[in-house]
Amino acid sequence: MEFNLNSGRAMKIEVTSIGDINIDIITPKIQEMPEKDSQIIIGEISITSGGCAANFAKALGKLGLNTRLIGKLGNDTFKNFLKDELKGIDLKASMGTKTGLTYAITFKDNTRSFITYPGSNSELSIKDIDFSLIKGRHLHITSLFLQGLKANTEKILNFAHSKGMTTSLDTGWDPGGWSERDIKLVRRILKGVDIFFPNIKEGQAITGLNDKRAICDKLQEFGTKAVALKIGSKGSYIATPEKQISVPPFRVRVVDTTGAGDVFDAGFVYGHLKDWNLEKIGRFANAAAALSTTGYGSGNYPGLRDVQRLCRLR
Repeated sequence: MEFNLNSGRAMKIEVTSIGDINIDIITPKIQEMPEKDSQIIIGEISITSGGCAANFAKALGKLGLNTRLIGKLGNDTFKNFLKDELKGIDLKASMGTKTGLTYAITFKDNTRSFITYPGSNSELSIKDIDFSLIKGRHLHITSLFLQGLKANTEKILNFAHSKGMTTSLDTGWDPGGWSERDIKLVRRILKGVDIFFPNIKEGQAITGLNDKRAICDKLQEFGTKAVALKIGSKGSYIATPEKQISVPPFRVRVVDTTGAGDVFDAGFVYGHLKDWNLEKIGRFANAAAALSTTGYGSGNYPGLRDVQRLCRLR
């Protein structure tokens, strides 16, 4: 059963995002995990919308693009919370059992650990996708291993291409440990992907290689046109058939890196749809991601002027 949580004014959709929608519970920075059968006290905790597809949609909306989000939620009280958190996003969802939830533990060295209950995200299937809702100039699919669409991802990508849309994919980490079967699946799916957004560890797992240039070359051999490789505090490395560039990071005071990769994806797609050159796209995406880390959760995602100010774009 499909429902529209944000059913306000009609908007012309520019980008469609499909994938996971979560509640994120985020801790402040702690030194280390408490020992078993012990307890630590923290001074605050943040509760925001999360999930890679939702993060991407929210970040792109903050940059000014009308974005549709397709996913699955539980028929529970979290549904109303997410309605408020994702205000301004054209949220289309089907109902499942329980809304997904991620407990994000952040550490003083800026690393993170996640405990995730996929909930209704794992129930999202091709039967939940109304293809008539896939609209705009670009389609983004996320979290291949946390939702139930992975076997039909190629079908969705092919449909988007048939409508003249460009496509992107962010698989996320495979919590099952990157089995040979999953690696083969990703390699096959990449044939229908215009922009692929792995981080360095995901790129290494999919290709079996370590060097960033070699990783991008191999991923392009699998069929994707462009690779935007996220390298955390070292910035990003972007490869297209025409050129490859390293894009340095922006130095900011990091509070929480949860969702920064999704904000990078949003910044990159924004620049792609504006038809900017590769250097400008990379700087913009890096700046957007950096700004998102200066506070907790998705409520800290930057607006267009904030990103422009940081990377001095005009």
